[in-house]
Amino acid sequence: MNSARRRPLSLTYLRTFEAVARRLNFSEAADELHVTQSAISRQVKALEDELGSALFVRGTRHVQITQDGQALLRVVEPWLARLD
Repeated sequence: MNSARRRPLSLTYLRTFEAVARRLNFSEAADELHVTQSAISRQVKALEDELGSALFVRGTRHVQITQDGQALLRVVEPWLARLD
């Protein structure tokens, strides 16, 4: 992942990432967060662009989390739980 960042990551993007990572499904994450599947897709893509790393491998009917995604999830999950 890219370590040369200039601004904080979007909390919305991190919540979206966590929902997709937990469910491994963009549509289910969209239902949970009350947004469209395309909004989920755009937010994950924006987070991947900011980090400079793919977080998911997208298939026709499945999503797999990458090693970078797993590393981010280990950090994000406990922090989101604390915020909630």
